[in-house]
Amino acid sequence: MATESGAEVDLQVDDIHYHNYGGSGLGGDSDDGDSGSAEGSQSEYEGSISEYSESEQPDRYFDPMPEHLVLPLELQSRILSLESSQFQLLWGTYRFVCKAWKEYIEHLAKTRWVRTGAFLYAGYMTRDAEENKVFLSGSFTFNRMEDDTVFFTDKCADKYRTAFIKACKATSPPDVELCGFVHDVEIPGMSVDWTTLTITCHWRSLVGRLFAEELRVEAHRHRTNKEMMTKVKRMPGDGMSKIEAAVRLFGKHVHGAYESVRRKRLGYTDKRGDERLKQARVAASWRLLEEEEDEDVEEEEDEDLEENLEASDIET
Repeated sequence: MATESGAEVDLQVDDIHYHNYGGSGLGGDSDDGDSGSAEGSQSEYEGSISEYSESEQPDRYFDPMPEHLVLPLELQSRILSLESSQFQLLWGTYRFVCKAWKEYIEHLAKTRWVRTGAFLYAGYMTRDAEENKVFLSGSFTFNRMEDDTVFFTDKCADKYRTAFIKACKATSPPDVELCGFVHDVEIPGMSVDWTTLTITCHWRSLVGRLFAEELRVEAHRHRTNKEMMTKVKRMPGDGMSKIEAAVRLFGKHVHGAYESVRRKRLGYTDKRGDERLKQARVAASWRLLEEEEDEDVEEEEDEDLEENLEASDIET
């Protein structure tokens, strides 16, 4: 359970009942369990991935694992918390392993992941009498959490506020970023207060809807991997030229999955939107790298400080 500070969730022994779900859960983006209604009708996205809302998960269990093979619960939670990239798998697959994992992963999502969230309005360039040209775009980032509601805010100089709001409304709905993933999916229950420049939504709707889309992208890549590898084998040439061509093909494969899944969801091709999202993902990747570098520097500084303290203790 979560402590008052929200820092830890203890996995309880009685909660370890391993479920055999046979696939990833794409539902679970709302409390009332209707998340699979709109999502489930689009079965062409999922392929081999089974989709259930939390209330529809099949009630099947694995045989109990021998006790000597089960990791201590503290280690299980530590391993889950160390995941730094495959958040969609934690939410869409590992969350359904057992009750304890479900509670802990949802705790991580609510207390850590949502803090990386943002709502991005593309905006546009406009003219200003003093500055000549001003680019107005919105980036509503995490501000606070109240119960299950997340608040995202943005700031704007008073003299640009009216134009800023107009630019955001003209490029609605916003793209959604979370843990470095970016999609233009609709978040159920999202509301905007333009007076205070605040966006609110339920944390579960944000996490569930965005990772459901990311899992569809992974499913599409999985289905097309064999086709891509066949193309690589049939490429002419050898050496560096073939390697470079294979790298370019892999890049198209990665971005093409996003475009294909989005095209099926929208029902039409939107090349401008595809390019906008591609650039947003690149920017998100750079931000993650910068954050990791900052964390590495902080860890090195902490280690140096600890070594200096130990050395001074030895001298005294």
